[in-house]
Amino acid sequence: MNKDLPPPSDNPQAPPGHPSVRSLPEQDRDDSEDPWKLALEGSGAGVWDWNLLTGAQKHSKRWEELLGYEAGELDKGYQEFITRVHPDDLAALNAAVSAYLEGRAPRYAIDVRLRCKDGSWKWILSRGMVVSHDAQGRPLRMIGTHTDITERKRTEAELRELNLQLGEKSRLLETTLASISQGIFMIDADQRVSTFNPRVCELLDLAESLLATRPTLQEITLYQLERGDFGPDASLVDGHARNYLAAGCEGDVPDQYLRVTPAGRTLEVKTQNLPSGGMVRTFADVSDYVQAETARKQLNQLLDATQSIARVGGWEADIANDKVFWTAGVYRLLETSPEEYAPTSATSKHFFTPAARALIKASYADVVKQPTTHDLELEMITAKGRHIWVHSLGTTTWAQGRAVKRTLMLQDITESKQAEAALRENEERWKLALESTGDGVWDWYIQSGEEFFSKRLKEMYGFGEDEILNRADAFDARTHPDDLAQLQTDRQAHFDGLTPTYINEHRVCCKDGSWKWVLTRGMVISRDAAGKPLRMIGTHTDITDRKRSEALIWQQAHFDALTGLPNRNMLRDRLEQEMKKSKRDGLQLAILFIDLDHFKEVNDTLGHDSGDLLLVEAARRIRSCVREADTVARMGGDEFTVLLTEVPDASGMERILQKLLQALEAVFQLDDELVFVSASIGITVYPLDGAEIEDLFKNADQALYAAKGAGRNRFSFFTPALQEAAQTRGRLANDLRTGLASQQFRVVYQPIVEMASGAIHKAEALIRWEHPTRGTVSPAAFIPIAEASGLIVDIGEWVFQQAAQQVQQWRVALNPHFQISVNKSPVQFHQSAKGNPPWGGQLRAMGLPGDSIVVEITEGLLLDTGASVANQLLALHDAGVQVSLDDFGTGYSSLSYLQKFDIDFIKIDQSFVRHLVAASTDLALCKAIIVMAHELGIKVIAEGVETAQQRDLLAAAGCDYAQGYLFARPMSAPDFEAFMARSI
Repeated sequence: MNKDLPPPSDNPQAPPGHPSVRSLPEQDRDDSEDPWKLALEGSGAGVWDWNLLTGAQKHSKRWEELLGYEAGELDKGYQEFITRVHPDDLAALNAAVSAYLEGRAPRYAIDVRLRCKDGSWKWILSRGMVVSHDAQGRPLRMIGTHTDITERKRTEAELRELNLQLGEKSRLLETTLASISQGIFMIDADQRVSTFNPRVCELLDLAESLLATRPTLQEITLYQLERGDFGPDASLVDGHARNYLAAGCEGDVPDQYLRVTPAGRTLEVKTQNLPSGGMVRTFADVSDYVQAETARKQLNQLLDATQSIARVGGWEADIANDKVFWTAGVYRLLETSPEEYAPTSATSKHFFTPAARALIKASYADVVKQPTTHDLELEMITAKGRHIWVHSLGTTTWAQGRAVKRTLMLQDITESKQAEAALRENEERWKLALESTGDGVWDWYIQSGEEFFSKRLKEMYGFGEDEILNRADAFDARTHPDDLAQLQTDRQAHFDGLTPTYINEHRVCCKDGSWKWVLTRGMVISRDAAGKPLRMIGTHTDITDRKRSEALIWQQAHFDALTGLPNRNMLRDRLEQEMKKSKRDGLQLAILFIDLDHFKEVNDTLGHDSGDLLLVEAARRIRSCVREADTVARMGGDEFTVLLTEVPDASGMERILQKLLQALEAVFQLDDELVFVSASIGITVYPLDGAEIEDLFKNADQALYAAKGAGRNRFSFFTPALQEAAQTRGRLANDLRTGLASQQFRVVYQPIVEMASGAIHKAEALIRWEHPTRGTVSPAAFIPIAEASGLIVDIGEWVFQQAAQQVQQWRVALNPHFQISVNKSPVQFHQSAKGNPPWGGQLRAMGLPGDSIVVEITEGLLLDTGASVANQLLALHDAGVQVSLDDFGTGYSSLSYLQKFDIDFIKIDQSFVRHLVAASTDLALCKAIIVMAHELGIKVIAEGVETAQQRDLLAAAGCDYAQGYLFARPMSAPDFEAFMARSI
């Protein structure tokens, strides 16, 4: 039986050292008539006989029958047995045999599974014992029995399953009743305590030493009465048991009663009489159960009230046993009561309309897939004949291809269904009304992507009723690529709740390939619990004709009809933008006035048609001489204007000017005529020659006349301005180097007023230069020179230190939160002041918090992609220093950078404030800037406020702060303190 022992052999030999010759004959004798073997066979057991030396085994007839074989049908050998042992039992079998044969186990007995003739497995109890040993005491022969214990094993498995079920039920009971633990008294026939457990001592507050003396039940009860355990007149005990306890446990014994301990716990006392005359009394702490039962009743009441409020009920149908159970909620829904109606499978169907019954039947018609859930909206008829709609959620249990149990939750949705019907009817009316205006209507179910388009909408683009899919992406795919991004942005803004309605203008590709401009408007009409949009409706309006008209009007208003060049209006717009850009970036721009020499003679001699041809060709030649970024405009007649941007110096301009003169003096072929003209050019430079557009135009016009007066076919600069500027720059650059050391600079402070309160706890530090011979020099004159020369680094450092010292004083004298703004040039971000720590470190050294200083920067600085600027701005933020974006809106759009960098304030440039009046474009821009800033958590300061009207408009728009001459001009520190004293 041990697979590790050698198998039988034709010439078995004893292992070395085994004196077995004497034992073999005894082992090989015929035991068929052995009475003990016959007795075992009669008991139903199969007998086996194992020669441990040879491995040979003999099996009885009953052994073979156990496995389903006829007697003699199996080869009687070890292999016949071992190959039938279940693989999972083989190791345990070997271990049991080895342990017994090696003397480590007193007996051999093990349960194993053997494979029967039909392939099934049968549990066998295998037992055996060694019946022969050699001279050294080693086992030679072993006999045993195999007993069929399959039925016992099956019973044990069933018992284990039952135990598991009982255990599960016990756990469920423990969860429900919060774990019941009992105390026990065993009372003998003499009414004395014979046995008790520690729990009873705990529950009854009795000492174990007392119970160990085996007192009588009466003695224990009297002790408890004297101690007051049962309360006055046994009031803490159920009424039917009070007399029994008050009498010292004399009289009829109540089977069960409840009592409350002095500690407030509730005990359930049960008594079971024993045949011997004694009894068993148990004490169970049911306090948690009593409380849970009270809570359960409250919960049932709450559940019933909740179902009533929510108009919900539960329905369970035991289809197999033809039973139906309704909760109170269903009775309420169907306007009946348990007293009036008892539901059955047959009668309860009549509460559903035929359509509802068909829908339910169809939901569970597939007996192959056996659907287990449903989610339906059904029409029902109440007991009073009223039609209602319910939302039914349910589960179904199947057995042998049939539904045997169904559980439903019903909720009355009659009102919502009626509302939906009214909404659909209303929608249809609105759709019809919109269609009558010529608009196309769309209805989009956002989560599924399904979108329905009205007939008129499809016709608008040349499609028939079934020629385009009812999908949202069907028209998105036909949107012009240049318009798609803005469409998606506007749509997402409405989805996110940023806009009350969705409005967008875009082009759509029609069926014939043409493009049509449409105005689409829409609104989300339903969202889910998380706020995500579910459904949206809207319209398409054909605005193609309007767009054509607008484009034509704009073209005529901004471009010359003859040459296609920008006209005076467009030139002025571009010049304004380029001047802002130049101011921001510190670059120059040039304005060229070009007049064609002798053009009047061409018109007079060849006619206006030839003159027009010459103008068109002249425009082409001028355009070819400049860069794409430059602007060429026709001012009227034979006058052209060129706007050259980012001009580095005069020598660079001269190359362009010579190229223009050469291009325009070349022969013009006008039909059959050859015409020669030339050009005179006047040049002015911004900002050196002037800061206003009209001044620049006047300068360029004067230079043009100077060129014509000098003989034409030449160019002339606005010479006085250029010469004076060059001389001034040279002198100022030299004077700047000594100005700081000679203490020629001073800092003045302009108040920044809080709009809401009028309080002043902020100011801007501004530098002034008191030149010994020139007097006060404007910062606009010397700051660009200082930046170009790098002196701005030391000057800016000096201004910061002056401001830091001043704010330290004013935080004590004026306001503990006073704040001074200091301008910091882009040059200072690229060149650090030698020997000076960062500004945040200097403030800490002075004992000042970072928010005592605000650093003002320009928009152009944020366009710098280098890491140095970003790191310095981050260092300022980490030090608590706030950052203000100066002259906002005058340069490149930097909206994306407001989120990339930590900006605390933006300052609306005075160019927006200067002409601020009600209903103006400037006011609209200011409002937009303020709303945008506040949405990003940024405060707004308006510069250049000079009138009460400007102040009031800005305050109404929600602007946070303002500064300007209306409040005060920049002033010295003592004057500022006097101003603050007067303002209190």
